[in-house]
Amino acid sequence: MAEDGAINVKTAGGVAVVGAAIAAAAVIAPKIGGALGGLTTSDARATAAGFLNRATFGSTDASVQALAAATTDAWFSTEKSAAPTPGGAPGFWTSPANFHLGWVMRRQADFDAQYKLDLAAAGSDPAAQKKVNHRRVDRNQFQESFWARAVTGDDQLRHRMALALSEIFVVSFQGSTITPRIAGSWYDMLSARAFGSYFDLLKAVTLHPAMGLYLNIVGNQQADNNPARHPDENYAREIMQLMSIGLVQLNPDGTAKTDATNTPIPTYTHNDIAGLANAFTGWGWYAAKPTASTFAKQPGDGADAAAADVQNLIAYPAYHSQLAKTFLGATIPAYAGPAATTTPGMTALRDYQTQGLDAALKVIAAHPNVGPFIGRRLIQRFVTSNPSPAYVGRVAAAFAGDPKAPASRGDLFATLKAVLTDPEALNRDVSLASPTAGKLREPTLRMAHWLRACEAVSKPTATSAVGNFVQFADLGDPAQLAQAPLEAPTVFNFWDPDYTPPGSTISAAKLVAPEFQAVDVLTVAAYANLMSSVVEQKGWPGGDVTVTYAKEIAALTPATAGAADLNSALIDRINLLYFGGAMSPTLQGRLTRVLNGTASTARTPTAAQIAAVRLDKVRNALLLTLTAPEYIVLR
Repeated sequence: MAEDGAINVKTAGGVAVVGAAIAAAAVIAPKIGGALGGLTTSDARATAAGFLNRATFGSTDASVQALAAATTDAWFSTEKSAAPTPGGAPGFWTSPANFHLGWVMRRQADFDAQYKLDLAAAGSDPAAQKKVNHRRVDRNQFQESFWARAVTGDDQLRHRMALALSEIFVVSFQGSTITPRIAGSWYDMLSARAFGSYFDLLKAVTLHPAMGLYLNIVGNQQADNNPARHPDENYAREIMQLMSIGLVQLNPDGTAKTDATNTPIPTYTHNDIAGLANAFTGWGWYAAKPTASTFAKQPGDGADAAAADVQNLIAYPAYHSQLAKTFLGATIPAYAGPAATTTPGMTALRDYQTQGLDAALKVIAAHPNVGPFIGRRLIQRFVTSNPSPAYVGRVAAAFAGDPKAPASRGDLFATLKAVLTDPEALNRDVSLASPTAGKLREPTLRMAHWLRACEAVSKPTATSAVGNFVQFADLGDPAQLAQAPLEAPTVFNFWDPDYTPPGSTISAAKLVAPEFQAVDVLTVAAYANLMSSVVEQKGWPGGDVTVTYAKEIAALTPATAGAADLNSALIDRINLLYFGGAMSPTLQGRLTRVLNGTASTARTPTAAQIAAVRLDKVRNALLLTLTAPEYIVLR
């Protein structure tokens, strides 16, 4: 042990047409807007919209106008302190915050209040009272909070980063006992640390009960004197493979290091997994008075944000390995303090355990693979599936920070800014020169974009000014969007970052297209059918989330009554908000023909008939847009 009590770590050196077109479109070079600043008003708005379609849940009139009139530095500064609510006070995430957990708790209070009203209405009849349903929150209430923030929240960049992080540091309702409260707390944690240091995020991820449940950290016991068993290695394996350093050693630009036979060099071995697994033993549920019975038994839903079910895991020293732990060329020495059978010994062992965890995570966070590994993952989530080595290298350099200021390493805000402002993300000419630029938009981002661009609202309630964004279905169902936050089917997320469609042109070109792993006949048809339904119904089924198309119809409407509709103005609006000004002439021509062909059959149409035609024009144009391959591929 060092003099200050810290551990010394010893280191060694048509639906069918849509589906086919989506597949073909993966190699279309996106026409990405030029660098912000010094542009004409029109160009600045187009560039701003294109940028916002990568950095947020979709551009809107207001967000485009604000960014077009600002500098990128000012925009990033505003986003860093923005609140998850519309018009919320800046700085929400700088102190302990519980937007998503708070939402889940509020919704349970709503259900409790409704139960009391229904119970009173049932009167004194026991049979009638028995039929009264006392609804409990489920995953839908977490999803409500996600969509409310995505559609109406000011902190768009932070929320997008939280979504990206949730697809790297994966936990899921699927196959776990994660509750809506724990999910809300998890998403709050990701949001609060989205712009902080990678090490702090890694530690928060490790100690959060969601990860404890999902990858078996909770209840993981040492086996120091039992050769017949071993500590659980699940988290030790996945934290290295999926959350930090990957399977092979990387150069600073993300390319694989190879040996003399040109074979990629593995990053770690099973011995590294086994050694690291010992560092993750002895962590259990929070309890004011920890006992053997509180170690691994999941507590029930608490009543507030201070309850045990949403608190960080705590050390249970009796279950922690006292052996030396060797992994990734580093060694945490064996425990050498007083016997754990004494009170001083238990205190010393607890310190050894907590300091050992910090030491282990610092070894991982300092590994040279982390910058290019995390950098590439973020580029794939925000910009393009196949970034060049130079792009990855520049982002990795931002992650590495200033060598003279070690504390600057792992700055996630600086890393994300590098992702979004790199020439390959901003420069139209650079992107056009590459036949490999672009990515398939995640289904969640497509739906959110439509809702934001059309200024969707949820019905306000007595407890929520922005409404509840009531879910009409499990959007993670393949028959719906086939994606919902925290509903990934496995720890590998909805799609593998290195997935390539077998037998495809993409595969032949040795490229990857991660989101295509969730694309098949069912999901393509389901997406087209769902968007057709919501566009036609002017909102989500159930009537809680609605759009009016007021601005789309206004764009169509001529200043002079009786004059021809301004079809080109509607197309221009769609081009700006959905394509950042990069809609192809082919699609513009198609939309023009469809809009010109949408007309009333009446010789002298009434005002109501004219309004109906304009609504049909908007619906037709939006559906063609949202299912067009050049929209589905992020440009």
